[in-house]
Amino acid sequence: MRLWAPGLCLPPLLIFLLPVSARSAEWYTAFVSTAYLDPISNMTVSGSSESGRYGDSSPKESVQGVIGIPRSNRDQLGCGPNTEYFIPRSGEPWIALIARGNCTFKEKILNAAKKLASAVVIYNFLGTGNATVTMNHIGTGNTVAIMIGNSKGMEILELARRGIPVIMSITVGTRHVQEWMSSQSVVFVIIAFITMMIISLAWLIFYYIQRFLYAGSQFSSQNKKNKNNRREAKKAISKLQLHTVRHGDREVDLDIDGCAVCIEVYRSRDVVRILPCKHVFHRICIDPWLLEHRTCPMCKLDVIKALGFMVDTHENVEVVIPETVPDSIPVGNSSGALQEGAGAETSTFPNSSTFESLQHDDRLMEEDEAAALIEANLEIQRNSDSSSCPIGCPDAR
Repeated sequence: MRLWAPGLCLPPLLIFLLPVSARSAEWYTAFVSTAYLDPISNMTVSGSSESGRYGDSSPKESVQGVIGIPRSNRDQLGCGPNTEYFIPRSGEPWIALIARGNCTFKEKILNAAKKLASAVVIYNFLGTGNATVTMNHIGTGNTVAIMIGNSKGMEILELARRGIPVIMSITVGTRHVQEWMSSQSVVFVIIAFITMMIISLAWLIFYYIQRFLYAGSQFSSQNKKNKNNRREAKKAISKLQLHTVRHGDREVDLDIDGCAVCIEVYRSRDVVRILPCKHVFHRICIDPWLLEHRTCPMCKLDVIKALGFMVDTHENVEVVIPETVPDSIPVGNSSGALQEGAGAETSTFPNSSTFESLQHDDRLMEEDEAAALIEANLEIQRNSDSSSCPIGCPDAR
């Protein structure tokens, strides 16, 4: 029987059950372009790089404006709600440049949005180089927010501190999909997997217990059937005729007849069994043969069935054959049957009552033949006495 293990199919199924946020993270890079007028060379210096990253709740839009930084050097983090910025007086769009830390991204973005900032640029911690992360700032509305590296942010900050207007342009960069799983998702998968494995194990245990009980009942039934077959076979074999071979025996010719099972000639005092088909075999040879094959080795008669016993043909039974047998066992005379033709060899006996009636007829024939033999011996004896009488005796004259 083919078994299905639910635990093996669990991991792929659990992946589809997880929320999208638990299976993958999507984020976008940002192209950051800057331009300013160098007061020394009086030349415009510009640069562009894909060095920014949009926040997860930020609109993925392009924006442009003049960089504005907090007025106080102590409040470069922009966490205070009343933080003031250096912004253009002409009302041009401006972008707040704020350092990371001390408060949440959401607070920084909302405080700058209150000052009418078009976008918020947050640069990373000191010592992180140009590394960026995806900011989580749910609830900031339509304010564009990106993060840039610390090196880039400090470069722009120094220009703004020197009073040099820096114009920044932010455009959408490359879309990225990062495969990952949160710790809660991992715990969920582990618990679900263990639960399904326990259920599968319990199901397998239940299945094998049922299978063991079924096999036990089948074995018990088969064992009982075998015992019944063994008893029936023993009864059937015990009803077959037995005969002890002697010199001058009419049933067996010691010089000609032999057992078809062991291929040996019968000897005096051998115990033979006579089957219903009148074939004769050694008892120690034919009994195991009948227990295994049920049929006569010569004519293939089903001996067990012929005696009226029904035994399963697929079962073999064993009996213990005694090493010694009585010197002589009275049985019916089978001389007439041994002299019959091929038709007699293939005859069958429908039941045990018919076989017993045949035995009774054989006994009557044996008694008649014995009486005839005694009478013949007496006649021979009288003839012998008459032939040995002297010439002068009265009978001779």
